[in-house]
Amino acid sequence: MRRTFFTLAAIALFGLLALPGDVTAQRGPGKGPGGGKVPGGGQQPWGKNAGRQKLPPLTIEDVKPEGVYEVYNLLPGKSDQPRIGVTSDKAYRLVGYNKENRTLKFVTLDLITGALGAKEIKLPSDAPAFGEAPRMANDGGDYCVISEQAATLFVDVFKGKVKVASGFDSSVAMAPPAQKGKKWRPEEKEKAEAPSGDLYRVHGGANGKHALSVLVKWDKDSRQYTGNGATLHFADDKSISLAWDHGRYGIPPKSRDAVCAVTDSEIVVLVTVPRKPGGFSGSTSVTTLVFDRKGNLKEAQESPEPYAGGNAGRFTLSPDGSCMVAHPEDGLHSYVIRRGSWERGYKTNYLDACVGFAPEGKIGVFIENHTPQRAALKGINLATGEAVWTTSVLHAEATGDGDDEPFTAIGPSATLVASHHGIIKGETSPDEPIWLYRAQAIDFEPLSMSYDNDGKRVAVLALDRVFVLDAKTRAEVNSIPFDTPLAAGTLGEFISFDSKGKKLLACARNKGVWLIDLATNGIEKTLPPVAGSWARAMPDFSGVVYSQAKDQGGNVMLQKLDGSEPQRVYRCEYKDSQAVCFWISDKGDQFLVAEREIGQGRLFLVDDKGEIDVAYNVADADPMFVGDTAVTGFVTKRKQAVLINEVNKWEYTGINCTVIGPGAEGEAIETSFSAVFKSQDLPGRSTYGATAASPFFGALYTGDERACKFACPAGVLDVDVAKGALKLYAWSREPKGLAAINPKGKEFFVAGSTGLTTYKLK
Repeated sequence: MRRTFFTLAAIALFGLLALPGDVTAQRGPGKGPGGGKVPGGGQQPWGKNAGRQKLPPLTIEDVKPEGVYEVYNLLPGKSDQPRIGVTSDKAYRLVGYNKENRTLKFVTLDLITGALGAKEIKLPSDAPAFGEAPRMANDGGDYCVISEQAATLFVDVFKGKVKVASGFDSSVAMAPPAQKGKKWRPEEKEKAEAPSGDLYRVHGGANGKHALSVLVKWDKDSRQYTGNGATLHFADDKSISLAWDHGRYGIPPKSRDAVCAVTDSEIVVLVTVPRKPGGFSGSTSVTTLVFDRKGNLKEAQESPEPYAGGNAGRFTLSPDGSCMVAHPEDGLHSYVIRRGSWERGYKTNYLDACVGFAPEGKIGVFIENHTPQRAALKGINLATGEAVWTTSVLHAEATGDGDDEPFTAIGPSATLVASHHGIIKGETSPDEPIWLYRAQAIDFEPLSMSYDNDGKRVAVLALDRVFVLDAKTRAEVNSIPFDTPLAAGTLGEFISFDSKGKKLLACARNKGVWLIDLATNGIEKTLPPVAGSWARAMPDFSGVVYSQAKDQGGNVMLQKLDGSEPQRVYRCEYKDSQAVCFWISDKGDQFLVAEREIGQGRLFLVDDKGEIDVAYNVADADPMFVGDTAVTGFVTKRKQAVLINEVNKWEYTGINCTVIGPGAEGEAIETSFSAVFKSQDLPGRSTYGATAASPFFGALYTGDERACKFACPAGVLDVDVAKGALKLYAWSREPKGLAAINPKGKEFFVAGSTGLTTYKLK
């Protein structure tokens, strides 16, 4: 075995422990073709800069962000505002409120193209200053109702318009934050049901076009409501006052937004009150209050029968005011009940069965028992009780209460249903719903990222989907969700645009390969995982090149996308070694391959027939710099191989650039230079190495053999070959994410745990 003439251990010790002096490179007799054997095994320099190298620390320049794109999911996570609004072709959710800038932020979904986006809406000067998290009401459509205490806004998300309906009531204390998820013991239930002090409830109306604001006043001594009336706000009209005695008739059900109906001729409000003062778990009286359009009470329609108080908070009124859904005390289930006549129609058989109503009324959406695994989801004609359409969901997708209520809005004519699990098409599909959008609400975790050839778009492979951003505006132009999200911790091998920018090819290690058509915004083909690692796409998307494991032969293989048997690109000559492809030519007819872990340097340029075009003369060179520790590389027009190597020794990391010429005679290594740093000073995740400085994408670089740049998790590694200098433009010293370089400009994108950020290079 020949002697190792230069190691990164020496770099670390001499370079970072501040020991002065140079390191003299050594080499022994050559073992490969053209090895340049020196008589007597004497030492001589093996590269232009390798004879007596200075070992500088890695130069790091911190860069500041130019613009940020925050990544949100339409579907809420456990701590997110949960309600989703829908129109006939769009969906949205409130994801944030910025107190300093007075802006509301929404994530939006185009149901036609599948594109996710974000909308930031500046509040007008007369808008109230909300606290940390205002409430978005259920049943949002063309408008959504945003409220806190008495303060109420109507927001047109897609036009960016805001109407201020009401400000805060200074005479009433702000309610404390809700105890989401709190479980009450039975003896606490009645106490918990009863109001405590004065508080406002704002109930949103169908399509977000009106909101009923009720000041709830409760006297704990008399155990009765003492307030009067409510204010009805309109998105397109003035607010009006509605007057009734809360002590006599009660207040609207607290857990629903659909408690008020507005027609051309009248206004109907659903209210309930315990028959025994303070007995919220006992019998409850139900009344529908009928007002004219000026707010005058015309009739109080009291039901003669008692209702189940334990479920009264979930009672609801259809948007046309024709009927309500309530639970009579004489049975186990709720019914659709005709308002005023109290005739019972459609009977439910599921706890909290009413999902909601079409904004015009007429159709209600309900859950029914179906199988032990699944619940039926049905659109029901409220007048006849007949099913308009039927599908099914898992029981886990149908259950919840309060903020965990899974269904949040129904589209026009009940053509779609918004839920925490996705957007369901209102159409008969018995075995599985037709999902217009489905993705699991998980934290954003980027796996791979790349620009297109023109530098105008950025593709991102994430755990739950693939999406494409406009590189300039950072607007999302494509979004393709996976049916089942990838597991946290998955490693992304690559995501690439084709040469025309019309398709994407993505690969996640041990998970699969996906061909994506951006025109249809769908997955055109799904392949099983490739049987190896170091995967990279063929330029024409005909297949994926990868390295077999050592015990499988360690060969470089090509898995065609047509599903045929893998073809061998390069055959390993040594047992227990692995060949790795660092680069593929634009035409897909040449491959830069290193055979690793055999004790001598072996580096080849291989053609598409598996024949060696160039055998680089590196047999005498330390494999540490010619393949064994390389993480990326490329081949120049003059067939020079430019390799970036990374070595971790003890607590140090070394980055090396080696340029290797194709000549069969004389020295193959034209230049080689390194830089080192303490690994703890730049920690992070890398696909092929343990530190953040590892260049992340083998195919993602810009430049040539004189000056080039490589993407890495910490930012961009700038390589000045002429000066033998390495410089890292760092967006973070503790990066949790990855980067991509714009091939057409001095810019790079970073995908982190919260979003994507643009940085400029000097």
